[in-house]
Amino acid sequence: MNKKLIELKNLSFSYGKRKILDGINIDIAQKSFTVIAGESGSGKSTLLYILGGFQRPSSGEYLFGGKRVYGKIGEFGLGKFRKNNIGFLFQDFRLLPFLTVEQNIRFPAFFSGRKVDKTQMLKRMQKLGIDHRAKAYPTQISGGEAQRTALARALWMNPPVLLLDEPTGNLDHTTELAIVSLLEELRGEGLTLVCVSHSDYIMSRADVTLRLHDGHLDFDKKKVARRGRK
Repeated sequence: MNKKLIELKNLSFSYGKRKILDGINIDIAQKSFTVIAGESGSGKSTLLYILGGFQRPSSGEYLFGGKRVYGKIGEFGLGKFRKNNIGFLFQDFRLLPFLTVEQNIRFPAFFSGRKVDKTQMLKRMQKLGIDHRAKAYPTQISGGEAQRTALARALWMNPPVLLLDEPTGNLDHTTELAIVSLLEELRGEGLTLVCVSHSDYIMSRADVTLRLHDGHLDFDKKKVARRGRK
């Protein structure tokens, strides 16, 4: 059994008087694939942002590799945590319009001092079907191509954890299969995946699906049972 990488202990988050997350307790193991599901507005993206080091919880603890992520740590420390540990695929992609597809993908390397491995970049772009768009700008590519560019960028620094907010929401099923195939390949190399998704296919490939409802997180009992019979 893989050891715990992420631990949330009685974690809560509120917008003003509105409680979005209420006493969340979960453990996520290394090399696992976890899907977070739930209705719109249930707090899925908020939880993902907390895991990514972008949003401080109102209370409770977030441990990564046994160490507290929040607490007295400042924004510089959180930035270092994100750079060293987290790849994040945003739902709105957040591509820089003045950079080409290739430049967007390798943009994180500018802050790390790490040299760009062009061979690795080309392989990732080919796998995602965007190698022919390398010199195009975000305004010149489709929504699906923008999503795949953002995914390639999130993977660029080879993080131990990849957080994905609706990674296949705008894609056709064929492209969805290709992306999930790439994610499973990377998981086999040691990547831990945490994904917010409504996709039945993605849920079928995950180890477990967790459902957010009224601020509480529950295991999808049907999903756990189904995976257990395999």
